[in-house]
Amino acid sequence: MASIVDIAPPRPAPTPSFRKLRAASRGFELLFAILFWAFVALAVFSLWVLFFYRGEMIAIGPRGGLLTTDPLPADFVPFHTWRSDQRLVYAVDVLIRAAPSLVLFWSLRSLFRLYSQGAVFTARNARLIQGMGLCLIADAALPFLCHLVLSATGYEIDKMWAHMAAVQELILGAVVFVIALVMQAGHEIEQDREGFV
Repeated sequence: MASIVDIAPPRPAPTPSFRKLRAASRGFELLFAILFWAFVALAVFSLWVLFFYRGEMIAIGPRGGLLTTDPLPADFVPFHTWRSDQRLVYAVDVLIRAAPSLVLFWSLRSLFRLYSQGAVFTARNARLIQGMGLCLIADAALPFLCHLVLSATGYEIDKMWAHMAAVQELILGAVVFVIALVMQAGHEIEQDREGFV
């Protein structure tokens, strides 16, 4: 009678840092899922305002968007007075400027889902992080590029095109914190491997 012996070394027990990483990642996965859907809702609402809103509480002017119950300042334009071509141009602008944030939040949700499942140092994680870097670059550059195109074509109304810097900094700070946990867990795993002869 033959016997099969499993000579693979047993998996080491998760370290405290690894357990912290997995626990923190569950919260960040939920946070980025909520932010993704909030930004989807904001983009849909912006398109609805462009095409269907008939009031004057929401308007746009050279200092950005305005939400008010007071009479509009003279240099602000309510959306219901826009021509069809203006609506179409700004609908494209909304979609272009929303895309990097949507991809970024979905990628962050995916990355932290992998972390919460225990997948820390994988090729998929690296691809997600690279994609997030590209999204951040695009999110930083697109408002300026859209501003240039809208100015050159005569469609520019909102002269304040850098709106989300503070939110990005806050989110990036949180991401850096969790990345530090990832690095610590990776270091502990490497130390455990070095202990085996």
